[in-house]
Amino acid sequence: MSKYVGLLTAAGLACLPMMSSAAAPTLTEVLGASGVTLDGYISGGYTYGFNDENPAGADLQFRQFDGNTDSFDLNQAAFTLAKLPAQGAGGMVNVIAGEDAKVLSAAYGDGIQNINVTQAFLQYATGGLTVMGGRFVTLAGAEVINDTQNANISRGLLFTNVQTLVHTGVRASYKMGGATLYGGLSNAGFGGLSFVPVPPGPAIPLGPDADTQKTVELGFSLAPSAKSSFSLVGYHSSDNAFPVEETLIDAVFSLQATDTLQLVLNADYRVSKPDAAGIDDQKVWGLAAYGNMKLGDKTRGSLRVEYVDISDSFVLGTDTNAQSYTLTLGHKLADNLEILGELRYDMADDDVFVDGASIEDNQGNVAIKAIYKF
Repeated sequence: MSKYVGLLTAAGLACLPMMSSAAAPTLTEVLGASGVTLDGYISGGYTYGFNDENPAGADLQFRQFDGNTDSFDLNQAAFTLAKLPAQGAGGMVNVIAGEDAKVLSAAYGDGIQNINVTQAFLQYATGGLTVMGGRFVTLAGAEVINDTQNANISRGLLFTNVQTLVHTGVRASYKMGGATLYGGLSNAGFGGLSFVPVPPGPAIPLGPDADTQKTVELGFSLAPSAKSSFSLVGYHSSDNAFPVEETLIDAVFSLQATDTLQLVLNADYRVSKPDAAGIDDQKVWGLAAYGNMKLGDKTRGSLRVEYVDISDSFVLGTDTNAQSYTLTLGHKLADNLEILGELRYDMADDDVFVDGASIEDNQGNVAIKAIYKF
């Protein structure tokens, strides 16, 4: 009997490490049990420009996050910690490090920093009403800051030169069935780059709020079906770094046309009225069309076509327009790792693109990027 007791005891002791290991929860499970989510991603790549490099600033003009050429870049290393219950109190912290963080820091008036607290807000939800306060991203545009949520590698002309980027303030939303209404107040200034980058250097970042005037945000979104959505949002700011009064109207329509094809249309109109004698109001309108297609279980493609028209440009002192054509292919090496390749060509009516020591009416580039999600 003692022999069997000894064998059973030994077997039990041997199983203890396995039982302990199996019982140990992961960090995700611990956070999930409390309603907290933690996720992140890393993105980086290489861009080659067809024009010669610009010794005075960013090599690619009218760009925001991908202006460097002949360079390997860590674009974004990001994590998001959030607890956003459907009812009650919650909050989010979203931090981004890398080259793109420099642009985001400048947009907040924090200088050029490699680490940026892109979003940090508290929110409270009751019924269909949600109120949030702190730092948060804009409602405008089909493209976003998060590298994992865009169809293309580069950001388009509308994202960089027309749309708002980030805000610090308060926002309220009210959901009624398939519709959601939005309203908010944030610090004066749209918190992004000026409409038109100054050739041959980079665009001028806006500074922090300098007075009591604020940016007003109003909008709504509709989801008529599971395959279609529409949003319309407007921003009005009566002061920023110039100073200048600005108004932006942005509309986005998305349609899942087939199981493999998604169509997206983004339209913008922005007016800038400078508080300075002898300078005309600058008007910018633009249109971006996207065709996103699933080419296989692991492969996808995206074609983006854009047109931007600028009247009375602050920089050029005249009217001009620009077009952009972008083809992107993506392939998943694993569920959480995607490799993307891109070919892009930009052109304009005027010479606004840097080509070494000269200025030309076109620029092009190829790029490759890897995105890993965890």
